[in-house]
Amino acid sequence: MLKDVADMNGYLKSYGSALAESIKGYAEPLFSPGDRWDEKLYSLLRKPYQAQGDAVMGLCSLLHEYDSAIVVGEMGCGKTLIGASVPYVYKNGDRPARTLVMCPGHLVKKWQREILETVPDSDAKIIRSLEDVKCLDTSVEPSRPEYTVISKDRAKLGYAWRPAAIKKKDGYHCPDCNDLIVNRDGIPVSYNYLRTNKRSCGDCGSALWQADSERVRRFPLSEYVKRYMNGYFDFLVADEVHELKGGSTAQGNSFGALSSACGKTIAMTGTLLGGYADDVFYVLYRLSPATLKDDGLDYGHVTGWMAKYGVLERVTRTYPQDNVCSKGRKGRTILKRKPGVSPLVFSRHLLDKSVFLSLGDMASDLPPISEQVHGIDMDEELADAYGILEDRLSEAVRQALSKGSKALLGTYVNALLSYPDRPFDNEPIIHPHTGKVIVEPLELPRDKVYSKERKLVDIVKSSLSDGRKVFAFAQYTGTKDVTTRLQELLLDEGIEAEILRASVDPEKREDWIRKKTDSGTDVVIANPKLVQTGLDLYDFPELTFYQTGYSVFTLRQASRRSWRIGQKRPVTVNYLYYRPTMQERAMHLMGSKLEASLAIEGKFSEEGLLAMTQGEDMTTAMAKALVDGLSTEGVEQMWSNLNEKNAPGYVAEVAPEGMLFYVDPESFVKKRRGGRRRRNSSSGDRQMLLFDQL
Repeated sequence: MLKDVADMNGYLKSYGSALAESIKGYAEPLFSPGDRWDEKLYSLLRKPYQAQGDAVMGLCSLLHEYDSAIVVGEMGCGKTLIGASVPYVYKNGDRPARTLVMCPGHLVKKWQREILETVPDSDAKIIRSLEDVKCLDTSVEPSRPEYTVISKDRAKLGYAWRPAAIKKKDGYHCPDCNDLIVNRDGIPVSYNYLRTNKRSCGDCGSALWQADSERVRRFPLSEYVKRYMNGYFDFLVADEVHELKGGSTAQGNSFGALSSACGKTIAMTGTLLGGYADDVFYVLYRLSPATLKDDGLDYGHVTGWMAKYGVLERVTRTYPQDNVCSKGRKGRTILKRKPGVSPLVFSRHLLDKSVFLSLGDMASDLPPISEQVHGIDMDEELADAYGILEDRLSEAVRQALSKGSKALLGTYVNALLSYPDRPFDNEPIIHPHTGKVIVEPLELPRDKVYSKERKLVDIVKSSLSDGRKVFAFAQYTGTKDVTTRLQELLLDEGIEAEILRASVDPEKREDWIRKKTDSGTDVVIANPKLVQTGLDLYDFPELTFYQTGYSVFTLRQASRRSWRIGQKRPVTVNYLYYRPTMQERAMHLMGSKLEASLAIEGKFSEEGLLAMTQGEDMTTAMAKALVDGLSTEGVEQMWSNLNEKNAPGYVAEVAPEGMLFYVDPESFVKKRRGGRRRRNSSSGDRQMLLFDQL
């Protein structure tokens, strides 16, 4: 029978039921959907959906077995409600639980508000300083559920520091043992070497840094909680934990300190993996170090983790000119991390301590969503100018790669991504090593409206005519800023448009958006990073990526800001790109990384499993696509297949320009924009896809 199986999908189709029955025999779930809920769940001020309540009960059961748990929840499925409910429902002896919530700065007020709206008779306060922490009374038992919310940025901030070495004629010396400080090659170090990182003496181990009394003086809040309030909090809820994945970052260390000081830890994220296996290493180590130690891995042994579960590239330089008499000289071997992850990470380190929740589990409570991928042809003048730029850069990148250098890739890839959207006011592209001008981009007219800009204006006008406000995302908002130009184009059309800048304080962004909406703003333009986590854009059912960038984390998070629980109107997400350009290649390559990201969260497909093991970063892949050529045929179909996982329970209808209609599979009717309806034609007229999971 196996000869009839051609691929993994065919195998699972044939033997999936038998495998499931076999698994049930030895893997008994701690809580099964449909089991009885705890009575406390019914007393919540906001009644959870069935999937949310099951997730809460599953986490409570899991936390009786472990000290930590991970919630991998699709953006918009109600992770805040789940995180607030678990400490309330959990059997915490005879008293209510104390919970510390660590979240991004722009979400502290949202967490406070939603806790008070969810947990009955609860107290939720925000702490912003050490004085606020000291006001917490550690001598009194709580009489009602207590929640303390802190920004991850506030938690990490400590005092300023400066080098503590003693300068002498021959160099810098250790203040304790007085030995000369040298680097690994035995060369005396410079002041800049000591200034960039906190270092220790290689001989006696003493710190080579000290507090700077002339600058900011403060104690890190996370360190204070760990040192003086250990055990005070029963729970730590770490929201958007993928932003705390660094091994030596201040935010990562503050997460580790707080996790060790609290009784139970709930780590929450919508995007657990960004393509590299070590994205989850330090998160897992801070949550359950014993599991990784059983695997033979200690803290900091990220190379060992990558060797087991990731992709490493070993680069050794040789010098053939010295090999004439069989005395070849071999250079230093370098190990480089590459994108890719083994599926064993899922089974060995995630499956037993994670709760996976997707919008598909609540599809009946969500409005329809459509995702439209728009490939746009450049105007002739722009196409000619881009072609010249691409040819020059192709040759330069080809020469650099042939010499083993990747120093040019970032600059060149970003130049080709940004130039079509701003073919004016561009500086000459300089070789970073030689200082020579490689190419000077052609200067095109500023007063012309280009085809992609016209497409954006058309989308906005069409949406506003149906009473649908638009949130537009642009990746380049700094030196290659396009947001101001887009705002001017929309204002010229009589459309009220505002730009959300990074200068708006994170805590005030939610209020800023609400005020602009109430004052009549129809379009908001922003970098997706400013709203990618936590913010609800219910008033903007039309999301348009004028520029997508190539960050999987950012794209997945930002694209679901409007399609979430509480949204009542159909949602449309537009992706705009020029073809055939680097923007199209980025869309193609990011599709494969999205497959891998979905796979590690339990949304497996044959393509996703393959993508998990492909070790190539986005910048390198796009540069190779530039030099060697990359077939981008079927970009729309690739994203169609991806979106089958992102709109569960609906039918996807593939239309021109990669337009995807998601409709209720029972009625086969699509509601779009102000109640207009479109009926699906008979089978065979269009490709119909039905899927049941995200």
